[in-house]
Amino acid sequence: MSDASKQKKLPTRERLLKAAQDILAEAGLQALNSNAIVERAGVTPPTFYHYFENKHVVLRELGTRMMDAQNEVLKRDTGLTISTEAELRAACLTSVRQSYRMTQNFRGGYALLVSLRAIPELIDVRLKSHEEMAQLLARYMVEQGLTDDFEGTLVRARLGIELRYAAIEMLFETGFRHEDDVLNHTADALTSVYGFF
Repeated sequence: MSDASKQKKLPTRERLLKAAQDILAEAGLQALNSNAIVERAGVTPPTFYHYFENKHVVLRELGTRMMDAQNEVLKRDTGLTISTEAELRAACLTSVRQSYRMTQNFRGGYALLVSLRAIPELIDVRLKSHEEMAQLLARYMVEQGLTDDFEGTLVRARLGIELRYAAIEMLFETGFRHEDDVLNHTADALTSVYGFF
């Protein structure tokens, strides 16, 4: 079955979202507009506007999906038991590597990273997601007995999430140069930011 045939079998809303992801992946954020999405999805403009008010609503939906996928990576890590600095660093490296891979594999991931930071109407998607994950990580670290200072750990967790996001964005912007070094330095930085040992 061809890609066009597969796409036709998707519900219309999902076809529009997939078309937007394809445009983002192939041509970047600047190429995304409602006309391009409509053409790519093989629907009419009224169909687009039945589901989405504008391209920012499409970006919000895709950005939320990507952030949710990144958050699932972090949630998996909260099942680990950490009692040494080496275990913390290993968990940080695994987590940042998995978040990075997930973003690479999310169609249009880099353009979405940029849009969640650069488009004022979308910034809240990133901020809300990062706040939720900081809360989750801070609770986890307190439950692990690594600290009893929830508020201080919340600040550290939030900084750690921002560092992770920036490192992933940097890898995309630099053509994935020095990938292992960047990921390892990020794990070192996260371990230092948490500062439990």
